[in-house]
Amino acid sequence: MKKVQNIVLFLSILIGVGLAYISFFNVYQTDDYFWSYTTRKAGLLQSFIDTYTTWGGRYFGYSINMFNPVFYDSNTILPKIYPVFLLLSFIGISALNFKEYFNYSLKESLKKGFLLFFFYTVLLVSLPEHYFWITGSNVYFVPVILSGILLYFFKKYQDTKQKIWFYLSVLFIIILMGSNEILALILEGLLLVSYYQKRNKESLFLVLLGTVFLLACFLAPGNFNRMGEVERGIVKWLKRIALFGADTFYVGLKVIAVLPLFIKVFEEELKKITAQITLKKAVLFWSVSLIPLLFTSYILTSIARQFESILFYFLLTFSLLVYFKFEKIKKFWWISLFIIFLPELKIFPEKYDYFNIDFNGENIMMELVTTDLKEYEREMNERVDIIKNSPQDSVVVDKIKEIPRILYFDEMASEKEQETYVNDQLQKYFNKKYIRTKE
Repeated sequence: MKKVQNIVLFLSILIGVGLAYISFFNVYQTDDYFWSYTTRKAGLLQSFIDTYTTWGGRYFGYSINMFNPVFYDSNTILPKIYPVFLLLSFIGISALNFKEYFNYSLKESLKKGFLLFFFYTVLLVSLPEHYFWITGSNVYFVPVILSGILLYFFKKYQDTKQKIWFYLSVLFIIILMGSNEILALILEGLLLVSYYQKRNKESLFLVLLGTVFLLACFLAPGNFNRMGEVERGIVKWLKRIALFGADTFYVGLKVIAVLPLFIKVFEEELKKITAQITLKKAVLFWSVSLIPLLFTSYILTSIARQFESILFYFLLTFSLLVYFKFEKIKKFWWISLFIIFLPELKIFPEKYDYFNIDFNGENIMMELVTTDLKEYEREMNERVDIIKNSPQDSVVVDKIKEIPRILYFDEMASEKEQETYVNDQLQKYFNKKYIRTKE
């Protein structure tokens, strides 16, 4: 076990260093400009109201984005340091929980934090949007880190019964319910399971609190405003059923591929947990992952960045079930390790390419080896300078030639193409009537 842990630890540190290096060439993108524009134009309060009523109910995730400093950060410092800060925060919070729940030393806890970071990274559906897009990180990655803090508060309250930890838990539940819908559903499911197991006033209060703020997130006028027309009747329900099956198959397959390695690496922790809970309880916790899968299928959402919380939670809970009955699967850890560094499995046509499975390992290596990141940064900075300093209302710029694989990038439409949201956001931010790329 130690040998395998050391291999994964080495790979995790390499990936972390590689991602930190890539981050030094990161720049602001798309929605970063949008949030800065709306906040400066309408102010924080009005921007919050407009977002909640016309865009969506992520009252915390969207509120963080309103503070995007692109207007003041002329040297693009934040995009370079923010991803590294979040990566270290994830590892640090994970280590804190390992220390609290398993009584490990600081050194051992940090080691476990790095190991968990490895699995979190390889499971990501869209690593660029999750790590390197500030707007996306605030909605999808920051809540995962905050969930780790909430887990720590829960443990401290259970151990000490000091009310301060309970009040902090209440605060973070409110925050997380407004971060993103998927994580909110997982949290609500866990609160329900907690109340089912321990029916006291505090558990009931947390369930009711979570439900109130979950509804505040889901029933936001902006969510209904963004819903498009869908087929009615049997066709709609057939699509929902098919999508639930496809999404669940994708999640299950991706998790199962890394499961032998995960069980081998975290064998000690799984053994301790399974000694304290029953298989029935483990099934109950795992079943919570089906709630967001049912929800995303109902609203006809297929595999995308929203599924990353589901994948991570599915891995953590499903590994318990497998360890109960099929512990020997850990013998195949080397197969998982081999699969992780394979190129993206491109089976589906472009229309459904989001179902192609990728574990990010090969992409990270190729980004470091083949992409001229310095040239990409230069091209992006040059584009911004041209648009910002042009006295004309209409600006046409060169297309970006050095396209990254890991850094988040979405090209705008050209002169002969229909305007996209990227063009629209840049036009608003730079106060231009027309911004396009050359053909």
